[in-house]
Amino acid sequence: MGDVIQHLIDGTSGIAPGGVDGKALVAGVCSKGRVGKAYLIGKRSDLESLLGQGPLVERVREMLDTGGQEPYLVAVPVQGQPGGYLTDLQLDGTGPQARLSGYPAKNADVKIRVRTAGPVAADDSEADAAEIEIKLGDKEWGEAANALPQNVIGDTGATLLFNEGDILVAGDVYSFSTRVSVGPVEKTGDGQSPLVEVAETSDGVLAAAELVIRITKGGGRNEGSFQLSIAGGDNYQKARTIPVNGEYPLYDLGVKLDFPEGAYATGTTYECRLLAPAPSIVDVLDALDSPLNIHDVEFVHVVGESDSVDWMACQAKAEELWNLHRPTYFKLETRLPRSGEDLSDYAAWLLAERQGVSCRFVTVCAQFGEVVNSEGYSRLRNAAGLQAGRVISIPVQRATGRVKDGPVSQLSLPFGWEAAQAALEDAGFLTAKKYGGLEGTYWADSRTLADDTSDYRYEEVLRTVFKAVRLTRIAALKSMYDEAGDPLRPNNDNGLAYLKANLENALDVMVGDKELAAYVVDIPPGQDIVNNGVSVELSLIGIPIIREIKLYNRYIYAGSKFDPRKEEN
Repeated sequence: MGDVIQHLIDGTSGIAPGGVDGKALVAGVCSKGRVGKAYLIGKRSDLESLLGQGPLVERVREMLDTGGQEPYLVAVPVQGQPGGYLTDLQLDGTGPQARLSGYPAKNADVKIRVRTAGPVAADDSEADAAEIEIKLGDKEWGEAANALPQNVIGDTGATLLFNEGDILVAGDVYSFSTRVSVGPVEKTGDGQSPLVEVAETSDGVLAAAELVIRITKGGGRNEGSFQLSIAGGDNYQKARTIPVNGEYPLYDLGVKLDFPEGAYATGTTYECRLLAPAPSIVDVLDALDSPLNIHDVEFVHVVGESDSVDWMACQAKAEELWNLHRPTYFKLETRLPRSGEDLSDYAAWLLAERQGVSCRFVTVCAQFGEVVNSEGYSRLRNAAGLQAGRVISIPVQRATGRVKDGPVSQLSLPFGWEAAQAALEDAGFLTAKKYGGLEGTYWADSRTLADDTSDYRYEEVLRTVFKAVRLTRIAALKSMYDEAGDPLRPNNDNGLAYLKANLENALDVMVGDKELAAYVVDIPPGQDIVNNGVSVELSLIGIPIIREIKLYNRYIYAGSKFDPRKEEN
């Protein structure tokens, strides 16, 4: 009363809300940190003190190396399971197919030979039944016994299953391999040199590696010396004396080397493959529950091997987040080729897993190879961390395979990869390739696991739409419970005009940043706003990506009647 009354009118300056593009959450196994806790990571973070060692730390390093100047990462430790697997059962013969069951308990290369043809027995005492004999590695064939519906294969943890009534054929051989987290040690060179042993520490194997130990100076303990490579022999650490007690711990990997007593000959080498611990999808989603309630990110990168069950579970989680108005997609990894598996077998397994799967909010990286880190070490691993780092460093509308942005300098493709790459890319996996005439490796199409007819089969389309959805939702919220105005006078400056202006302002930011070519915001007239609310049609006009270039070359003699320059004159 009798004074100047001032009011603040907010939301008219044209400021648009920010997006979450370039922000990622990474979940995986590591040796430190609390499971389910979100750790904010930047280029200056001390990863070893926060997270220790393990697959999560490796992928985070790769994303920081390729993620631009200021990458934004949230790392979440997940409970891991020891690495190990049973390979697919192979049949050399014409008899019935069998199956495998169990969990690997030791390293073994197994062969089961049908010694006597006949039906599968109900028990050990049945006469006239088929007999089988088992061979483990280089050992002799074991004693023949009746082939049963369930045949326990020694102490390997595997069981060979036949169907009751199967008729086995003599001479047929069923074979498979079992591998645990520390693979078998293979020696090359002097036969008299003791076999170096590799064993887990109390923490278990922490990271994948291809160990190569070579003797550089002959002799026994405290006399001979050796060099170690964790990258399959691509590079070696400095030479070290064989310890006096024979034990040499590798704390970063969670294993120790044991040199038995004896004389080691110069040049003898030992090779052993370590399998990284992997989380189950149940543990992953459980660990992500709290961090996803706190941190709003563009995508979630799950570290570790996955299959079709994991992909569908992540699609269900992404749909749940969509319904909570937080559009987020998932990025997963496939496993590495297993013992005795070539690229054709590897690709066939992936294509079989892809059958019948449609996950438009999921990308799966099938690319693997030798990945070199900033410390100079290279290891065979899935390259999803490098691809994820490229994603967070570029605008949403840009393809990770844009040649102008340069090659993936840290990645070397496996020999013969081009034979499998095209089929895997066509099936919707993330892959990398080489171009004739260019050096280096480049990302191929950034595909999702969507149907071929889906608008969201490309990652850059998904990113662009998700950003627009987030921006327009926040802009539209400004008009909640606003007066719509008189619908019979649409030209009035009413609530509908304010709603449209806010939506256009949000999308203008994306057009200005060249993330969209244009847009159309349309509020159809004649709506029953009182009972049905307001419907707004948003048309996002995207920027096309050049995915193929066709050059047509022809040769013409100068001055001939086909010379196109004559037409110009």
